Amino acid sequence: MILSLEQIDELIHAEEAADGDYIHLTSNETLLSPQARDVLASPLGNRYLLEHVDMRQDSPSRLNGFLYRGLDRVNAIERSALEVCRELFHAEHVEMRCLSGLHAMQTTMVTLTRPGDKIMRFGVADGGHFATENIIKLFGRTDCCYAFDRDRLTIDLKGTDEIFRRERPKLLYLDAMNYLFPFPIRELREIVGDTPIIYDASHTLGLIAGGQFQNPLDEGADILQANTHKTLFGPQKGIILSRNRELMERVSYSLSQGLVSSQHTASALSLFVALHETHRYGREFAKAVVENAAFLAAEMKARGLPVLSTKDGRHTANHHFFIELTGVTSASHAMARLLDAHLAVNRGIPFRNVDALRVGVQEITRRGYSHDDLRQIADWFEAVVLRGAPPEEIAPQVTALAHTRTDVLYCAPAKPAPAAVAAPRVQATAASASKRGQERWMEVRRVGVDFRLEGDRLDRLHRLGEISAALPNQTDTAGNLSLRDEAGIIVTTSGCYIKNLRGENFVRVERLADDGLLEYTGEGVPSSESLMHYLIYQQTDSGAVAHSHYLLTNRQAEDLDVAIIPPQEYGSVELARKVAEACKLRPIVYIQRHGIVIHGRDVEDCLGRLQAFIRHFEETHRG
Repeated sequence: MILSLEQIDELIHAEEAADGDYIHLTSNETLLSPQARDVLASPLGNRYLLEHVDMRQDSPSRLNGFLYRGLDRVNAIERSALEVCRELFHAEHVEMRCLSGLHAMQTTMVTLTRPGDKIMRFGVADGGHFATENIIKLFGRTDCCYAFDRDRLTIDLKGTDEIFRRERPKLLYLDAMNYLFPFPIRELREIVGDTPIIYDASHTLGLIAGGQFQNPLDEGADILQANTHKTLFGPQKGIILSRNRELMERVSYSLSQGLVSSQHTASALSLFVALHETHRYGREFAKAVVENAAFLAAEMKARGLPVLSTKDGRHTANHHFFIELTGVTSASHAMARLLDAHLAVNRGIPFRNVDALRVGVQEITRRGYSHDDLRQIADWFEAVVLRGAPPEEIAPQVTALAHTRTDVLYCAPAKPAPAAVAAPRVQATAASASKRGQERWMEVRRVGVDFRLEGDRLDRLHRLGEISAALPNQTDTAGNLSLRDEAGIIVTTSGCYIKNLRGENFVRVERLADDGLLEYTGEGVPSSESLMHYLIYQQTDSGAVAHSHYLLTNRQAEDLDVAIIPPQEYGSVELARKVAEACKLRPIVYIQRHGIVIHGRDVEDCLGRLQAFIRHFEETHRG
């Protein structure tokens, strides 16, 4: 049966009403504030928000060569959210474009490993995430698992050391979804050396931000990633944080070049709001969550419910705990009865041979439930799970309590909609946009079409293009080449394939005219980086330039004579100027999140420097 729009509306309202009749004790869901929820319905959700904000300028905005109307005020909010993340998580690099926690996992996995590489993960029977193994297989990687200490519910370091030395994984994922306590990250770092460690904090991200759980970045993890809708106040989205420039530039580049288009503007705005709420209220909230989890677990245990604990009697150090019903009753049956009583929990098998209910307190904490309320909840669990009380008799009591706890705390008070006020506006007329574009990007003017590169110069540039295209991260239409010409410079056209250059893939840029336009001859359109090439020749005695989208490693930055400049907008005048200035000092310039520029006396000199660069890359990767 196909529903009418009216029926759909009725069903949504009925589901919303029913949801309010439950006390939600699931550990994998959150509660949005009114502000974070309302922005999900913003008409800005119709608009694209492309590229990392460090590379995104105000309107008109740019993703590679694609230009579009940007969202200047959203940019300002996002930049503030970046600063919030750097403060809360002690991170230097932040990616908020991932659409979910699994998207973040896929992004880091496919970026930081190659097909055939081995990845260390948690076994599902040891609390690992159910999806990790299959994602590893889908991407053509292999896996091995940590040794696990079942008495302490954490990593067995001695056993893991033996596995690591035997299996030699290229990446370590701390992908647990049923963890209760911090992991020994510092000790793990000593075992694995420079092998990257990624910590998935989907469950504890808000507790980390609030200072109530281990911060993996402080203890040696390279990347902290998570979804944002459990103990963080956010919508269903993903985030990646790090202090490691090299790894995060590769992650950001991969996202920009095809792993995400728009980060979904409405969800992004909701996350930005949530991060600012966490900045203001997160410490108080996280402290209350940890206290409530320990309190409720103790109350459950006092009533005879078999709360899972370590050998030394600890139940939890975060927002959730487990009621182990193995040998008592079916956890699935117990969950169904609790749902009939309007008490929502998760059921799972968190560890091998453990049939359990997972109880989380982050939502009821934000609703303001008191310790008396938690004692009442423990009474209801005992009645339903242990004494077989009819759930339908308890449900009205649960609903009555839920209806008295409808406020959302740890956020700005809900405000009535403001009267319409004419807000200050950024000028966005065609003329002003055009003027801004002329100041930001190279403009060109064709003065002739009679140009085609042939002969020896084409052969040499073809070879340089082949070598450049062999570098990692280089895609078909990325990168550009040039050489000095008696009448100007010869530069590749926009959108050509530098790995297979032909005569028609070049134009001659003859001069920079007084009105700021690059004048050129040829049938194609000059590369958007042509001004960069032109200025390099103006400020150095170089005879050839090769630009590819290779992302520099930390070791190369230390070993090679490289100038490094911060991220710049693609094709911008500022990019051209900064690269040209850097080329006066170094033979290789690295533009963060963009790629390398190598220049030399002639094509052969440039080719030699590029081949030396590649040899260094191969030697370091063999090592």
